[in-house]
Amino acid sequence: MNERSIGGTPVVSVVLPTYNRLPLLRQAIASVVGQTFGDWELIVADDGSTDDTRGYLEAIDDPRVRPLWMEHRGDLTSARSAGLKHARSEWVAFLDSDDLWLPGKLELQLHRLAAQPECRWSYTGYSLIDTEGTSLPERSDLLPRPISGYILEPLLRLDVSTPVPTMLVQRSLIEEIGGFDETIPIHSDYDFALRLAARSEVLALPDILTLVREHPDRTTARLRLAELYADQERVFRKAAAATADRKIQVLCLHQCAMQLAGQAAALSRERSHGAAFAALVRAGRIAPFKGAVWRTAVGCALRALGVFT
Repeated sequence: MNERSIGGTPVVSVVLPTYNRLPLLRQAIASVVGQTFGDWELIVADDGSTDDTRGYLEAIDDPRVRPLWMEHRGDLTSARSAGLKHARSEWVAFLDSDDLWLPGKLELQLHRLAAQPECRWSYTGYSLIDTEGTSLPERSDLLPRPISGYILEPLLRLDVSTPVPTMLVQRSLIEEIGGFDETIPIHSDYDFALRLAARSEVLALPDILTLVREHPDRTTARLRLAELYADQERVFRKAAAATADRKIQVLCLHQCAMQLAGQAAALSRERSHGAAFAALVRAGRIAPFKGAVWRTAVGCALRALGVFT
């Protein structure tokens, strides 16, 4: 399915941010070029790579591949947003430079979306692979099954997972929600998904069409656990403030309390006892009767007293 759209504007813009990942980038781009649907443009937002990424991209003899050169910021969200600003198509897909698509991903998503115009975005099933591309079935089997419809509540409960590389989204919907929030440094992709889910039904394809790579150099793998919890709490707090639905607000605040408790436990293990108890105070104000918060408080207190490490 390689027909080109009339007028020269491609049907799909693919946004791919990268930084110093040339061996994996080659594979990611090959998975786009190998799509059975060929009417796309690929915007590769290079965040100032210092390896041979520039030479590789400049040597690609395919006018559909459009490099975007940036000064280094070390911020995946900024690179993704920069690429998104150059997208011309009705539909936008995203791929990270360490992940892969199976050949029929775009074709199958577009075909099924055409039959369900009420859905303005889609995501697919995915599985996990390691650095060498070897499947990780013991972890992949634990991933939640994709579900369609209005998924804001299950998404907030963490009962569904919508990684950005699995998505295909109407550009007009992205513009309506304001794109990616660059003030959220880590979980901007999850915040993006929440705002999509609050705005439109989604079409979920259970087919495994995306491969997400787990490896030590992945962005989240290099961060402190306390940072991850703090950033996730910020996302839930933002979602609570954005809705007038009391049920959704309560669910968001419950998740805020749980993230703060997780942050406290992580800080306690780092011996940052003052910061741990500050996080627990915030969690207690949100959910004073939540058992998990109190159990965490006991554990933090015992650790601070040196009862256990």
